[in-house]
Amino acid sequence: MNLIRLNRYAQEEVAALKTNDFDEFLRLNKLSGRSSYMYLQNVFAPSMPKAQAVSLTLALCDEILGERGSYRVHGGGFAGTVQAFVPVEMLDEFKSRIEAVLGEGMCHVLSVRPVGGYELK
Repeated sequence: MNLIRLNRYAQEEVAALKTNDFDEFLRLNKLSGRSSYMYLQNVFAPSMPKAQAVSLTLALCDEILGERGSYRVHGGGFAGTVQAFVPVEMLDEFKSRIEAVLGEGMCHVLSVRPVGGYELK
């Protein structure tokens, strides 16, 4: 059931981006992330239940961002990372608070280009 829900969220996220509705994309991204975290529970390895860095980071993002921006587990799940969409005016505070808990250099700020990827030859 949850995989069907996650697939639906992904399709709806694509539709929101195609119509330039970034607020809807963020809302769906957060719902998808919560579903992944709560139902798939793919944010820690069952063989290492005490290693909860991704779970902790998701909780920090929720506390810091509240209803603004969005965040979710991204990448490999059990050993993945957290991807957060942070409003620019909150970026310094967000980075500072995340690194106060996780350590300096643990929050990497990325910028999204307005164009797609390129293949270098």
